[in-house]
Amino acid sequence: DYLLSGRIDSYRTAKQFIHADGHLVWGDLSLSCLRTPEGDVERLIGQVTDITNEVEAQQKLTQRDEQNRILTKRLQAKTDRLTAELQSAAAYVATILPGDLDGTVAVSSRYVPSRALAGDCFDYRWIDGDHLIAYLLDVSGHGIQPALLSVSVHNLLRSGSIPGSVLMQPDRVLAELNELFSMEKHAGNYFTIWYGVYEASTQTLTYCSGGHPPALLMPATADAAAIAQLSTGGMPVGMFSDAEYGCATVHVTPGDALLLYSDGVYEIPTPAGQTWSLKEFTALCEQRAGTPGCTLDTLIDTLRRQTTDGAFDDDLTLVCLKFAD
Repeated sequence: DYLLSGRIDSYRTAKQFIHADGHLVWGDLSLSCLRTPEGDVERLIGQVTDITNEVEAQQKLTQRDEQNRILTKRLQAKTDRLTAELQSAAAYVATILPGDLDGTVAVSSRYVPSRALAGDCFDYRWIDGDHLIAYLLDVSGHGIQPALLSVSVHNLLRSGSIPGSVLMQPDRVLAELNELFSMEKHAGNYFTIWYGVYEASTQTLTYCSGGHPPALLMPATADAAAIAQLSTGGMPVGMFSDAEYGCATVHVTPGDALLLYSDGVYEIPTPAGQTWSLKEFTALCEQRAGTPGCTLDTLIDTLRRQTTDGAFDDDLTLVCLKFAD
């Protein structure tokens, strides 16, 4: 109509045509007209170019983009759901952890779950009037499963299933846990642990470790050279059924402090592309030993400044026991 009325002289459009053999094809139609001096249409000139391949390719690209959009939306929904589950699990773990203790031994702790949630768990409590137990464990891997395993160990040690006489013997505790929590029965997960018993009447600390970083016994003075690393070098719990564990004992002087920690405090990727080491973390503690105003919170702030974005890739746990003067 526009051509015949003289409003336009040509137009171009893509449309489907029926091929001679009956199937549909896409064509790029160009149509123009020749007019008489009076403006009447004298002749129409049309040309159709087969663009079926191009149109079908574009349709496939559009379909793929839509499929990718749907997949991305579904993936985001799964990610959001997993994040919510991890946050819920981290919140639950935090609820079962002990609060600070005062008295003969003052104990404070900090638990900072990672973005992926790992398997840190700890406890400290008096099991009678003379003995305080303290432990920190770290299950291998990240996610809900390691967190559930750490909670299972924690609940077992709290439940009374293990007699108090055994709880006062760190090597026996680790041997029993090694038998109960074999990695073959727990989806390949094992855990490291540091376990100690403080006897107030003798001011002695008996401890045993299984694959865990050494606890740091820091003197009341600022003499960094006197910091002791407490470890018995045992294998991680659940890794080998025939693993053997031994104890060690150290005398504690009033005013001393004992620091337990998970490897999340030093396995920190830095902005420089490197990873912190246990040696660097120990050196930091030596520098801060006896420094006025040094707390677990200020220590965490220092560690956070070593990260690329202020967040930790692994659970970070600190437990500090201060023995009364």
